[in-house]
Amino acid sequence: MKIQIVAELAQGFEGRPEQARLLLRAAAAAGADAAKFQLVYADELATPDYKYYDLFRSLEMSDKVWTELVSYAGEQRIELHLDIFGSRSLALAEKIGATAIKLHGTDIANLGLLDEVARSSVQCVFLGAGGAHRSEIEEALTRLSGKRVVVLLGFQGYPTPTETNQIARVAFLREQFLGAGTGVELGFADHASPDSPLRYALPAIALGAGATVIEKHLTLGKAMMLEDHEAALNPDEFKEFSQVMRDCSSALGEVKDWDDFGMAEAEGGYRRMIRRHVVTARDIPEGTALTPADLVLKRTAAEQPITNLNDVYQKVTCRALGLNQALLADDVKS
Repeated sequence: MKIQIVAELAQGFEGRPEQARLLLRAAAAAGADAAKFQLVYADELATPDYKYYDLFRSLEMSDKVWTELVSYAGEQRIELHLDIFGSRSLALAEKIGATAIKLHGTDIANLGLLDEVARSSVQCVFLGAGGAHRSEIEEALTRLSGKRVVVLLGFQGYPTPTETNQIARVAFLREQFLGAGTGVELGFADHASPDSPLRYALPAIALGAGATVIEKHLTLGKAMMLEDHEAALNPDEFKEFSQVMRDCSSALGEVKDWDDFGMAEAEGGYRRMIRRHVVTARDIPEGTALTPADLVLKRTAAEQPITNLNDVYQKVTCRALGLNQALLADDVKS
């Protein structure tokens, strides 16, 4: 199963272009497929009397800086995704060629913005669904039909209490929304404490439930206490996280509708190695039609013995066979 790992950089750039470049470089080096920033314009997020309005203003960067960041992401061979919060940020994300945009959970019922996104040239939309109701997700998917949409579950609780994740929602929504040709995928944004082993376990559970996108916060250093660091991993930790997630995805694998499920050659070899041999359970006269009571499975020194009991049931012995004799192909006939 192919997965995508997104380094959530959020507001960690703190309005500083060079810091944003460092975060992009760290995300690429740490094995992320994509890095995501919040494309912030204060007036799209709040009114001037809001207590964090000035903080939002401090996060604003020029169009030129964002254009250069898209180019730098290309140099680092990592996709650049952008949170957008209104018409202005959407227009810029579209203009500079961001690989994907994300709509925050607070905008899942913002029908006007959903319609603008639907009309835009942006092809991939991450739909934040933390705190969203099913009816809101359904309405948003209807309006965004024709786009590649990743329904991204998970929410930030600084950190998020483990029992509140309800990762079972991933499998439930796969059943609801992943009809043929819908273009919908499921993702999980993990916000476990960065000091807990669950920082690996919870995303792995989400993969097992059917998520194909995993989002995780990345910071340049937890000790720096940059914006949105509370659930973030340092670059070295994120690199390990990326490898663990890819190994988990590899272990999950894919199942084919075949008798052997499409098992790997290694497991096929294991099957051949552990198969015991079909052995007589008693003295059997020539001409006997074999039944389950006549045969057992044991390990023997025989070369090229029969190993599948079903291959010999109801076949007739060509000669008399003694107790504990391994059956060979020429010992029986149809």
